[in-house]
Amino acid sequence: MVGDLLELLSGAAAQAMAPWPVPRQQAFEGTKYRGVNLGGWLILERWMTPSLFAGLKAEDEYGYVTELGGEAAKRLRAHRDTYITADDLDWIAAHGLNAVRLPVPHWVYGGYEPYVPCIDSVHWLMDAAHRRGLRVLLDLHTAPGSQNGQDHSGRIGDVLWNTPSRRAETMTVLHKLAKDFGKHPALMGLEILNEPHHDLPLGVLQGFYGRAFDTVRSRVSKDVDVIAHDAFRPTRLRLGRMEGMAVDLHLYQAFGSDTRLTLPQHIHKAEHTWAHLLQKIARRVPAYVGEWSLGLDNQCFEGMDESAVHQGHIDYARAQLKAFNNADGWFFWSYKTESDMPGWSYRASVERGWLPESYA
Repeated sequence: MVGDLLELLSGAAAQAMAPWPVPRQQAFEGTKYRGVNLGGWLILERWMTPSLFAGLKAEDEYGYVTELGGEAAKRLRAHRDTYITADDLDWIAAHGLNAVRLPVPHWVYGGYEPYVPCIDSVHWLMDAAHRRGLRVLLDLHTAPGSQNGQDHSGRIGDVLWNTPSRRAETMTVLHKLAKDFGKHPALMGLEILNEPHHDLPLGVLQGFYGRAFDTVRSRVSKDVDVIAHDAFRPTRLRLGRMEGMAVDLHLYQAFGSDTRLTLPQHIHKAEHTWAHLLQKIARRVPAYVGEWSLGLDNQCFEGMDESAVHQGHIDYARAQLKAFNNADGWFFWSYKTESDMPGWSYRASVERGWLPESYA
């Protein structure tokens, strides 16, 4: 029974149990950037760092700093000094990755009380990454008023970003980031807004992208990409006139109708549907997979023994990485978490043997 299942997952029983080293090099030919997101560091997500929220009602960073008041700055400084350190960057570089994606909040420079600014941490990361040969994708991950109403926008609730004044405030932050880091040797890209809500009018969003592109492009080095998230409408987004603009896609199968898929269906979707999508996008504009993971609804593993579950994660990883050869790079979400959710932790996935030890 288990042997039949493994054969179904991989196409052949012998291949199903093959360790990572055999296909490792083949899986990454042509991929320019291989990296991880430094999620949960400068923007809090309760599920990623539950220890910070212990004893609190807060569900997002706004709630966290509001509930703690003056104590929040002290706790956040301690978190920022310890969650991502030089040792973490050493580990990332030693395991053959060549880039990190850094989610940055719109309050990075201050001026959005009660949020606590974090520009010193960004400066440290840029310099520390450069010393290790790592490139950095700076990602404006939140926006005034919230661009999607999710916890990773800083505040759960209504989407209130789409006003002229809040779009202008967002542009001001982008201007400062481009001015401060546009010529930094570690910078490989600046993403102008993470995951705007899929219901935001496409015309408004493309207009904002165009103005943001003009603001950023003239202030960054020639080899730095200005990156626009696809707003989960990758085939409808038009960036044609903006030479030097790239698109970011976030590809997950852990939400919505995808949670009803079987493991073979998850693997097929990654290896075929996503591959075709990336091929189509990449013909028009450079494309990055800015977020992906091995996180799946555990329903697809029901009835499997431990060995089959382990191999299933390996096969799902291989299918994704094969598809991502069609992109200019990828960034796993995330480098690590406190939670016992290894499919969302690159480091834990490597330690479990689901992902390669190195791509060097």
